Amino acid sequence: MLQSEFCGTSLAAKKLGLSVGTVQALVEKNELKAWKTDGGHRRISMQSIAEYQKRFGQFDSQLRDLYSPLKVLIVDESSETHDLIQSMRLGAGILIESVWITSAFKALINLKTIQPDVLIADLSMPNVDGYDLLRTVRANHLASVLALVGLTMVDPSDLKQLDALPVHTALVKKPVHLQWLQGYFASQIALRSQPLRLVTEQEPRLSQE
Repeated sequence: MLQSEFCGTSLAAKKLGLSVGTVQALVEKNELKAWKTDGGHRRISMQSIAEYQKRFGQFDSQLRDLYSPLKVLIVDESSETHDLIQSMRLGAGILIESVWITSAFKALINLKTIQPDVLIADLSMPNVDGYDLLRTVRANHLASVLALVGLTMVDPSDLKQLDALPVHTALVKKPVHLQWLQGYFASQIALRSQPLRLVTEQEPRLSQE
């Protein structure tokens, strides 16, 4: 038998979203196939874990993250970008769950409820603009793993307030290209399978070509 075909009780519990005690009970009931090493450590069959997940409609937590819809919050007075995202739901091979809010103030109030993976904000909005929104979100750690996108009517290189944006903010000129959005969202989905990394001051900003 290959060692990779088995795992310990703790890892099995994490994969199933159960306590270690519950996993041990499932082994005793023969719901999960397992054996003990000479040192007395329990080794649980990965195949039996997969069968249990299938039987009860469960999925590995990492796979659940990979295949769940990408949540996108668009903060813009215009519905143009939201409509574009809505149109790419079919045929693009990407699952998108989008929410459109017309003001930065309302976005801040509802951010914790929506819990988006990506925040897209128009930089030129009345009252609280996109600059303030993105800075507030990042500075207050309201969403520490959120990807930020700033929308602008001018060329990103001509923005006078460029340094006022959080690092690693993607700058996109309106109207947004469908192909750019598809590529950006696909990259965000791919990042779900990568280890979490911190954003540093040296990281570059992205822009739409």
